[in-house]
Amino acid sequence: MSVPFWPSELMQRVLVDGYSEGFGDGRIRQAMDAGPPKVRRRFSAVTRPVRASIKVDFDGIGRLNRFWTEETAGGALPFWFPDQTSDGLPLLTADGVPLLTESGAPLLITSWWLVIFGDEEPVISAESATLFVATFNLNILP
Repeated sequence: MSVPFWPSELMQRVLVDGYSEGFGDGRIRQAMDAGPPKVRRRFSAVTRPVRASIKVDFDGIGRLNRFWTEETAGGALPFWFPDQTSDGLPLLTADGVPLLTESGAPLLITSWWLVIFGDEEPVISAESATLFVATFNLNILP
């Protein structure tokens, strides 16, 4: 079985409004009789949470629903999602100069996150009569 990619028919960059990316927490805390709690690492491989939104029309709602239902088995299977922090940025030399193609265009970084949908299913809310916002949680896998 191959790992599906985020559909090209949907936005590849999420909306800035409502976007958040957290750090994974693999620590365990233990209360002490006195003083601060004892904290230690419990896991070294932890997921990083992401909250994202995209704009969709009626076709986009159908495509997202099909991706959720069929390609990720109701959100249970992982998939490749464009890295929102480095995908599409120019590739630079150590001096900070962009690397160029033979035609003079900058070389761009192509980067993907392996993710799985979070605990809640995507939610669709209306922005206008024909435009909607799909909001969902992702977990970036280690």
